Amino acid sequence: MLGGSIGGCLAAEVLSSEFDRVTLIEKGDFSDDVSDRRGVPQEKHVHLLLLRGKQVMEEIFPGLLKEMEQAGADIADQGHDVKCFHYGQWKNRFRTGVSAHYCSRSLLDNIVRRRIRANPRITVLSKTRAMGLLFHAEGAPCVRGVLLDESVPDRELAADLVVDVSGRGSRMAEWLAKEGLGEVKKTLVETKLGYASRVYRRRPEFADRWKVLLVLPKPPLNRAMGVISPIEGDRWLVTTGGWFGEFPKPEPEEFLRFLGTLPVPDIQEIIRDAEPLSDVAGFGIPGSLRRHYEDVPVWPNGLLVMGDALCSMNPLYSQGMTLCSLEADVLRKQIPLWKRGGVGTNTIQSLLVNVIEPAWNMAVSEDMRFPETQGHRSLGLRFHHWYGSGLCELAASHRLTLQTQVGVTNLVVPPSQLFRPEIAARVVFNKLRPRFGRTVSHPHA
Repeated sequence: MLGGSIGGCLAAEVLSSEFDRVTLIEKGDFSDDVSDRRGVPQEKHVHLLLLRGKQVMEEIFPGLLKEMEQAGADIADQGHDVKCFHYGQWKNRFRTGVSAHYCSRSLLDNIVRRRIRANPRITVLSKTRAMGLLFHAEGAPCVRGVLLDESVPDRELAADLVVDVSGRGSRMAEWLAKEGLGEVKKTLVETKLGYASRVYRRRPEFADRWKVLLVLPKPPLNRAMGVISPIEGDRWLVTTGGWFGEFPKPEPEEFLRFLGTLPVPDIQEIIRDAEPLSDVAGFGIPGSLRRHYEDVPVWPNGLLVMGDALCSMNPLYSQGMTLCSLEADVLRKQIPLWKRGGVGTNTIQSLLVNVIEPAWNMAVSEDMRFPETQGHRSLGLRFHHWYGSGLCELAASHRLTLQTQVGVTNLVVPPSQLFRPEIAARVVFNKLRPRFGRTVSHPHA
């Protein structure tokens, strides 16, 4: 297993039920529960584990959610407990039955890593790097292990199966090209993303008003978002940023000033009087990146690529950890078949691609709302943008639409439900009727 982040830990735990020995190779210090991790540069920012991802993680690590709650994670209904401004209006706060566990990324990582360290079938090679793949000399391409750096005495580590979950900086494409297996094509949807975050002491006077305060843009008119999210230790994690350079420098005064540029000033007004408990941390990436391993003509047996090494999407859509969970679920179902010779790793790799495909399409579609995003805007995409904006506006005041939208976003309701007659008729009616006849939604304090 190459990589010890959430995706690598999930995959390692799954494989440990099928193999007597699993070796997890992590370039950072896997045992360090305190320091910042270079391999997780976004750990200081708000993370959201969608409901479907949460369900799969609980299946792989039974008792995980209870452990998170005991460590201070706060549970919030995604409709009732989130005060949200989106598409130019405050949403009514209906209960949805879809809840999220809010905590810091480091808390979740530490709990999962402790589970990995306690698993007798998993060996962790910490502060170790994989330098390349080892292949069998004859026959069809087949991986026989990995070459490690000089930190270990025996640099050749034999393996029946190698899974690359080493993140966006993965060198797998380079290694496959070196082996003569061809160039791996990649797609970068450039959106010049960036955001900054700071931890504050939670202000008790807001405890019974909302748990999460979320301000989202109305693209393409607005390009910035902000959120106050509860984390363990009676603290808030505040993140703000956006598309195409609309994000603050990681400096306290700039951070507070930028919050005042959001569509509504609520976050700035609340944070201005809150006690900061950390420096401001920044993060930026060019955009969503996908490597098309599905197009490699001859896929080596014994190799899989998943997580951000396969597809790293716009983090503002909060899909990363959930996709890793769903990919681990593919391993859980397919590896027993692979061991019996019933399926090849090329087929499993295709199934991993199938997992990311809908999320990738959704992320690219949303990014295409900004005119600077390069790409063809088909008639279907234009309809999607037209209908989607109507959905967001309707969800502000229509209970069923909000509940359905939250369910779809959390991958527990089929997207087709967004087109059910009770919703579609209202969306179309609102979009087509004269604007002076529209209902005004009122904010919920």
